[in-house]
Amino acid sequence: RHPAIREVAVFGVAHEKWGETPVAAVLLRAGASATARELRDWINDRVGARYQRLHAVQIMDDFPRNAAGKTLKREMRDAYKLRGQYM
Repeated sequence: RHPAIREVAVFGVAHEKWGETPVAAVLLRAGASATARELRDWINDRVGARYQRLHAVQIMDDFPRNAAGKTLKREMRDAYKLRGQYM
């Protein structure tokens, strides 16, 4: 686990070649700093299969959650698409 990461959620987005590709949403630890590119490269260096490599990493302040505290990945994916970061 990267020392700057407090929590991560991974969701899929459409990809022309693979059908779907992973995107990681990341919460950083208090006082930690890391760039999205640094985290993506660090993670991808540790992933075996090419299709499992991250397309992108987005650093967030907090994750959308339901009343039970469950991370709402569908909302994160929809927001990712709306920001135009969608293939």
